[in-house]
Amino acid sequence: MINNLSLLAEAPPAPTLTPPTLSVTEGQSVSLQCSAPVPCPSVPPALTWSSVPGPIEETLQQQQDGTFVKVSTLTFTAAPSHHDRDISCSAAYNRGSDSVPQVSAPLRPSVTYQPRNTAVSLRCSSDANPAAEQYRWYKADGGAQTLIGNSSVIDIKVSENVSHIFCEAQNELGIGRSVVTQLNEHSSARILPSSSCTGDSSQMSCVCEAEGNPSPQMHWRFSGISTNISITNEALNDMSVRSVITVKEPQWRDPVSLVCHSSNTRGSDTQTFTVPAFQRRGPPTNTRVTVSPSGPVAEHTDVTLTCSSEANPAVELYSWYKDDGGAHALIVNSSFAVLNIKASKDTTAFFCQSQNDLGTDVSAVTRLNVQYQPQSTTVSVTPRGPVDEHSNVTVTCSSEANPAVQHYRWYKADGGALSLIGNSAVLNFRASKDSSQIFCEALNDVGTDRSAVTQLLINYRPRNTRVTVQPQTSVREHSHVSLSCSSDASPAVQHYRWYKDDGGALTVIGNSAVLTMNASKDTTAVFCEAQNDLGTDNSTFIQLDVQYSPRNTTISRLSFGPVVENDDVTLTCSSDASPAARLYRWYKADAETDTHIRDSAVLTMKASKDTTQIFCEALNDLGTDRSAVTHLDVRYHPRNTRVTVSPSGPVLEHHIVTLECSSDANPVVQRYSWHHADGGTLIGNSALLKMNASKNIADIFCRAQNDLGTDDSSNIPLDVQCTYSFSV
Repeated sequence: MINNLSLLAEAPPAPTLTPPTLSVTEGQSVSLQCSAPVPCPSVPPALTWSSVPGPIEETLQQQQDGTFVKVSTLTFTAAPSHHDRDISCSAAYNRGSDSVPQVSAPLRPSVTYQPRNTAVSLRCSSDANPAAEQYRWYKADGGAQTLIGNSSVIDIKVSENVSHIFCEAQNELGIGRSVVTQLNEHSSARILPSSSCTGDSSQMSCVCEAEGNPSPQMHWRFSGISTNISITNEALNDMSVRSVITVKEPQWRDPVSLVCHSSNTRGSDTQTFTVPAFQRRGPPTNTRVTVSPSGPVAEHTDVTLTCSSEANPAVELYSWYKDDGGAHALIVNSSFAVLNIKASKDTTAFFCQSQNDLGTDVSAVTRLNVQYQPQSTTVSVTPRGPVDEHSNVTVTCSSEANPAVQHYRWYKADGGALSLIGNSAVLNFRASKDSSQIFCEALNDVGTDRSAVTQLLINYRPRNTRVTVQPQTSVREHSHVSLSCSSDASPAVQHYRWYKDDGGALTVIGNSAVLTMNASKDTTAVFCEAQNDLGTDNSTFIQLDVQYSPRNTTISRLSFGPVVENDDVTLTCSSDASPAARLYRWYKADAETDTHIRDSAVLTMKASKDTTQIFCEALNDLGTDRSAVTHLDVRYHPRNTRVTVSPSGPVLEHHIVTLECSSDANPVVQRYSWHHADGGTLIGNSALLKMNASKNIADIFCRAQNDLGTDDSSNIPLDVQCTYSFSV
């Protein structure tokens, strides 16, 4: 990269002005060029004009030797103000951080122009006694007089606007005026407003009056007139001329243009006279209709139709008709040639008939260009009839409008929201049930119009399948429940099926849109299936809130198996119920008597051999249910150990006595032993003890034993009777 670029090492070259000198006449177009060499095309010099009387155009031009020149062209029209006035061009070159040098090439134009601002000093004098007290100066403009001064001497500049003046002197006895004095400045020929044409079918004359200094020459130009023409010229004064062209018995069917041309050395003027057609007596011809305003008109605005015709004698009756596709309907008969109407798109073709004593003539049909906003906007769909979802659909928006529709917009109607989906007359898209309601909007410069909403018939498989339940609240088991299956589908759903979920296995329970059944706790999870020709759709599972009294009431323990007496036992009562059981009660089963223990779902107690048969009861608002009796296997050491003697009562000595030991124990007694009460001597190891009765035997007892301990019976005294033998 080059930094601190220095474009010029020496003094910059001077710009060149072309042409170097300038001599022109007022009104002549002048073009000056300022050219400066360009050492570096990327940083050309800036060219500046000291005086800018006109537009400037700048270009960068490449020379044949490959160098560049910047050219600034100044264009203007020469005027007296440019005479002897310096016009210079400066070139400013960029020299980095150095100051910008200014290099100028001056030019002083020479402009020639006619005399101007000529001043005249006029004195007004009058013979009066007493002497004139007031003087007034007037400019004479044809028949008009304009006050321009109030003294005896006036200095004025001669111009075309002030060429004829006079003065007025006044004393107390009256006023005296001078003759009109012409200020003799050269002026361009000018046709006066008094020029005009008059005449009829016997003779027509056009008078053209002009003035100028020097006095102008008069010439006529015309076409379509060949005979019976005369032209006369007459000088009105030193600077005014009248020229008259006369045509006897003019006969032309179309208007004729006569051009009067007036000229002198200072300039010229032209006026065109349009002479209407003159014709012999006859019925109307060339009947035509003109419209105001011309061109396009907005509907319902005012329109004026004018019927014109060439007729001699003049038209006496005008008849207006409207053209409705070849059928003509009379609007009005009138002596007036004008018909005022409101523009309507339904009535755009009109014609008129003109009539005089000699006949009638009819105009051509005039068609109004009535502009109106789009209307009768419609939507057409291809293909017609129902279409499958996701297939291609073409919709076309058409509208009657003048000017033609310029923009189309497509919308889909989503409830109350509108979504823009296209911007052309034809819209191609894939059919979707979410875009089934659409409309189009047509726009031109006059306004807009919308079509009606078009409902597209789109076929799609069922969706949004859902189930409604009556009653909507919970129901009691065995009561009636009505389930309705509904689905969004096109064509409509043809088949419904109802299923219940049996632990993962589905069972059909119905084949209609409405399923009526008895509420059951075993049928609470159901769904429906909707089907049409395009497919199926399933609802979500519906969990019926079927309420029933408690059932399947059971007792569970934290640990199973035997429990040692006086250890803690925790029992839980559970039940299948809807609504859930609100109360649990515990009972001890004592033979035929049930004893209430406590109310709670969980029962914690000390294990006891006296409480081994228990059950629970579950309650909700719909009823109760009892569990089966649960037997607790309560383990305890032997107790209530007792002895029975057989035979009972007194026994004879030496007779056999049977003693049986029994005890209440869990687990059952594993070992029995018999002992003498007088020291615990072991005398037996079974539940039964047989022995010979002897009065020498002391009291005895038995001992019962299991894994948890022992228990002794009370001492059993034997009533042994002695036997005596008597010999006889």
